[in-house]
Amino acid sequence: MATNIVNVGCDSTNYYVIEGSPGAGLLVDCGWPGTMGKLKNQLRRKGIEFNEVKDLLVTHYHPDHAGLTQELRNLGMHLLLMEAQIPFVQLLKSYMKPDSGYVGIEVGGTQILTPEDSRTFLVRIGIEGEIIPTPGHSPDSVSLILDNGIAFTGDLTHEQLLPDDDTTCRESWRRVFAHGVTRVYPAHGPTHERQNFVRRDGP
Repeated sequence: MATNIVNVGCDSTNYYVIEGSPGAGLLVDCGWPGTMGKLKNQLRRKGIEFNEVKDLLVTHYHPDHAGLTQELRNLGMHLLLMEAQIPFVQLLKSYMKPDSGYVGIEVGGTQILTPEDSRTFLVRIGIEGEIIPTPGHSPDSVSLILDNGIAFTGDLTHEQLLPDDDTTCRESWRRVFAHGVTRVYPAHGPTHERQNFVRRDGP
C-alpha cells in the first residue's frame, strides 16, 4: 500500500497529513494555539487544500500537539478521540496561559474510538491501520500504526535514549514493533528507520 505522507508542522513540532480516500486526509497532531495561520500556510505550501483534511488525530493532549484542536473543529474538521484520552482533554486547559488564545476542547460531537474499533473507522476514510495506546511520554499517548510498516508515535522517546528503568516506554516500543513497523514518524526530529533502533522484545 503506497501512502502519501506530508509533514506540515512548524515551531519544532511535526504534524503529518496522511492521504486517505479522495478528499479525506487525516491530520496527525496540530500544534500550539494561535498558530492557525502557520498551519494553513504550510498546507498551501505543500499543495494541500484545507477542506480536504477531514479528520484530526491527536497523539496526546499537550499544548504543542493539541493546541489548535477546537479551532480546527470549529472550521469543520472531525476529531478522532480515543476513549482512554477523554480524561486528559480537559487537563490541557490547565497548561495554558490566559493570553495563549487557547480555545477549550469540547468532547461532545467527537468520534470516540477504542483501539479495537479504530481499524474499522480508518478503513472508512481510506487508511489501512489502527491506533494503539503507547503510554510513556504521557498516559494518554497513542500511536497510529499503518499496515505498510509506518508508525506515527508522537513524543514516544527514541528507544536508544530511554533510561534502563523506563519499562513503560519500552513496553510501548515492543507493542509498536510487534505490528511490523519499519519506519517511524516522530513528532520531533527526523523519521527513523527500524535499523536505527535497538529492538528489545523482552518484557
